[in-house]
Amino acid sequence: MQLFAVTMDVRDMRRPADYLRQAYVRLLQEVGIAPVLVPNALDDPQTYVRALGVTGLVLTGGGDVSPARYGQPNRGSRGIASDRDETEWRLLDLAREQGWPVLGICRGFQVLNLYLGGSLIQDLPAHGGRFLVHDSDEPHAVRLVDPAISALLGAETLLTNTHHHQGVTAAELAPGLIPFAVCADGVIEGMRHCTWPLLAVQWHPERPSPSAAADRRLMRAFLQGQLPAC
Repeated sequence: MQLFAVTMDVRDMRRPADYLRQAYVRLLQEVGIAPVLVPNALDDPQTYVRALGVTGLVLTGGGDVSPARYGQPNRGSRGIASDRDETEWRLLDLAREQGWPVLGICRGFQVLNLYLGGSLIQDLPAHGGRFLVHDSDEPHAVRLVDPAISALLGAETLLTNTHHHQGVTAAELAPGLIPFAVCADGVIEGMRHCTWPLLAVQWHPERPSPSAAADRRLMRAFLQGQLPAC
């Protein structure tokens, strides 16, 4: 098992409490990660994770990143927890310095894109039908546009769950990030980096999904350093 720092969401902003759904813990154990949960109220999260000997980072789902982080006014962002934003940015600084592998899930996908200099569509439904419904109990298809990952998974498309109201298209994608899964409306659903070991999906592999087996195959290949080169 690899020891990874795992970030947590914040609820009840009047009396903030960090939490992580048990489904994340089950998923991470399945793919070979022993999770070390990182509180959002730490003065120095870098020292904390160094002391515990972690070797990677998982950015989990949750509320939205503060638009101030990427120079925009609030246009529909919600569930903002600035202490979580700060914790994750500082952990990413350390992960980048150390060359740790980083796995991003939903919000974690968005955080990685913002951290590397990209932007974000704050509320997909506000764009007058330009985008499909991405926050739904109905799965949707994503096209695997990276031939290496398509070959690894033995498929050209995946049917995934979809629970997000923010998104990234090619116009918002950060330099250095390569899409590997794209929805029919142009929203990027999976991405990776070719020089820093980063892998991120916009869907939720910890929740029930038609893509569950493929998700785990992909994550294990990533964690074992077996993903084909970009």
